[in-house]
Amino acid sequence: MKKMRGLAGTLWAALRRGMAQRRRQLAVSALVMIAAAGAWVRGGPLPPGLLDGAEQPSTLVVDRQGRALYEALSVDGTRAMPMTADRIPPVLEAATTAAEDRRFYSHVGVDPIAVARALKANLAAGAVVEGGSTITQQVAKLLLDRRTPGERRGVLRKVEEALVALRLEHHRGKRDILAMYFNLASYGNQISGVERASRAYFGVSASMLTPAQAAFLAGLPQRPSAFNPYRRMDAALARQRVVLARMVAIKALPADQAHEAREERIGVARERTPFTAPHFVRMVLTSAGVARPARIETTLDGDLQADVSGIIRSHRDLLLQHGASNAAVVVLDNTTGEWLAWEGSGDYFDRDKAGTINGPTMPRQPGSALKPFTYALAFDRGYTPASVLPDVPSSFPTSEPGVVYTPRNYDGRYRGPLLARFALAGSENVPAVALAAEMGVPDLMRLLSRAGLTTFDRTAAHYGLGLTLGNAEVRLDELVAAYAALARGGEWIEPTFLPRDRTTATVRRLVSSRAAFWVTDILSDGEAREFAFGRGGNLELPFAVAVKTGTSQAYHDNWTIGYSRQVTVGVWVGNFDRTPLRNSSGVTGAAPIFHAVMLAAQRRIGGPSWPEAAEAIVAQPRDTTRVEVCALSGMAANAWCPLRRREWVAAGAAPLPCSWHHHGDEGLLTFWPAEYHAWARQQGLTAPALVSDAAAARRELSGTGVHERERRALEIVSPPEDATYLIDPTLRREFQTLPLRASSTSGGLVEWTVSGRAVGSSRSGVAVDWPLTPGRHRIVAKDGGGREAEVTVTVK
Repeated sequence: MKKMRGLAGTLWAALRRGMAQRRRQLAVSALVMIAAAGAWVRGGPLPPGLLDGAEQPSTLVVDRQGRALYEALSVDGTRAMPMTADRIPPVLEAATTAAEDRRFYSHVGVDPIAVARALKANLAAGAVVEGGSTITQQVAKLLLDRRTPGERRGVLRKVEEALVALRLEHHRGKRDILAMYFNLASYGNQISGVERASRAYFGVSASMLTPAQAAFLAGLPQRPSAFNPYRRMDAALARQRVVLARMVAIKALPADQAHEAREERIGVARERTPFTAPHFVRMVLTSAGVARPARIETTLDGDLQADVSGIIRSHRDLLLQHGASNAAVVVLDNTTGEWLAWEGSGDYFDRDKAGTINGPTMPRQPGSALKPFTYALAFDRGYTPASVLPDVPSSFPTSEPGVVYTPRNYDGRYRGPLLARFALAGSENVPAVALAAEMGVPDLMRLLSRAGLTTFDRTAAHYGLGLTLGNAEVRLDELVAAYAALARGGEWIEPTFLPRDRTTATVRRLVSSRAAFWVTDILSDGEAREFAFGRGGNLELPFAVAVKTGTSQAYHDNWTIGYSRQVTVGVWVGNFDRTPLRNSSGVTGAAPIFHAVMLAAQRRIGGPSWPEAAEAIVAQPRDTTRVEVCALSGMAANAWCPLRRREWVAAGAAPLPCSWHHHGDEGLLTFWPAEYHAWARQQGLTAPALVSDAAAARRELSGTGVHERERRALEIVSPPEDATYLIDPTLRREFQTLPLRASSTSGGLVEWTVSGRAVGSSRSGVAVDWPLTPGRHRIVAKDGGGREAEVTVTVK
């Protein structure tokens, strides 16, 4: 029996020992699991992407002097300016921890004491009157709200915030977390972050805050709307006093300083929100992309921009008289290629007139503003300002079989032989087309493309010779940059709206320095353009300026572009909806604005005094010289040339002596080249017998060639048989005429009919102008002897 009881005791003891060991094992396992769970809670990873862009700032765009043009809101729609942990002002740190989390530096992210205190206060009040969140928890909430905006804050969300807070404390230091709070917290009025709030409300950096101002700001994040200083200043000041009391309580601020802070008068400024040069600013922000920096320094001159805006406002009535609702203006620094002023529409906020459209980047037809590049190309191929060009009725073949192009000048007149200087300065169409035909449209198009014009979307054959007259659409900003290349002596620089080192810019040679010098010299010659534009108008300034105007097809666009040594100014006037202008050209529409802007730009860049009027925009190259030429033929003047002038030619390549003027028994004789015969006869400058040289004159006077004339007693010289003419939309309809000209031996009048209708009569060699009418027409000439000649033409 005793043995049985002993055995049972032994078994019981063993069982107890086993149970104790099991309990110890379970306890150890539980402790391990608790430790693992704690380690996971504390040291686990943060949610993916939680800190990505956590401190995305708003972007302040400033001009070249650092003055604000515009502040673009951050990705979450606020104005923000990040502060780094090492720049946190001690007084602001003390005020914020006193207001929000007095045990910030002692807890691990969650403060049980604060939670218990808040629970007790809320139960006593029967409502939520106090929160127990730490600064770290508030940072976690702000980060999660940015990650999943609009999500309701239920129990699970609060648990997630506590979990993230614990992990933030593990992964980041206290000061980093405090800096995150200072950058993420809302301070009202679309302001995130204390640095931006300090500048908005007090106009100073946070580093310069007084204790009173620091306490004021520290109190705002608790309830930004309720403490909005613009609407509830009394509530904001009451909150400030609470913060000051807490600072005294935790000995973060001596009592006497707290008293001074309470007595300090808090003046809150209502920050002015600038929006200068809105089209320019939008362009800058777009180029910066999504991840924009906090500050973008630009090349814009804010003072000049204000001048440009004022000039457009002052010209508004004049523009409306011409039916123009929109205007675009740009100013480029010639030396650096930097944009100094940029106006996109004339009124960004005019919704009815599409004011938000950025005009300088919109392709429009430039009219004659492209002509200088045709001449620059010709000057690089042997032409000079003294080269004579034909301004006579002319027809040029096109890429379409049987279709010819017959250009007309703006005023419908022909001026015969013109030196290149006068042809370009007076913006005559016919000589420009003749020159483009000689150079070739593909080569002209290649030059314009090298000049930075990117809008050509058709072939050279599509544009044809009308390219030199501006039938292709171009951008104002690109055309201004091309003109600036001429101002630099032929060197094109890629324009920029951001400051840069000149060595990093894209630079290429566009034309020779000689060609650029000649074009510039012509475009700045007021006397040369006097016959077309008069003197003393908006194209003349108190300093040297090379300038060109342009008017597009059907009068949709006015252009004036010009440059001094320092700047290039471009002005476009028109309507974005392409409504035609009324009684307006580049001279009357865009030129007055150009004149005022050029004066303002030169004053800003060159100082209050103008440069010497005679100072050349482009320095004279060594490979050009001036010689005395005949003002009519452009050749070296001989002893009988009645009009002479000094003109630029290539150095070492003196022109041939003038062969047009001779002295005979009758006195001065002018022998016109064949292409000017009809024009000279119409102007009454020759006898009935037109001659091109002395030998031809002798043959004519001696009767040689009579039989040939008898075989063609009546012949239609213009138009040619089966020709096709295109109505030019760039000219007024009264100038859309076809010269009807016949050669007759009868010496009497030639009667003209078109499609059976009489249109007039003229002597041999003298033209009758017939207004172009679409369709196929039979043209008949009949002389006094009853002889007839006819041709058939098509007008489209």
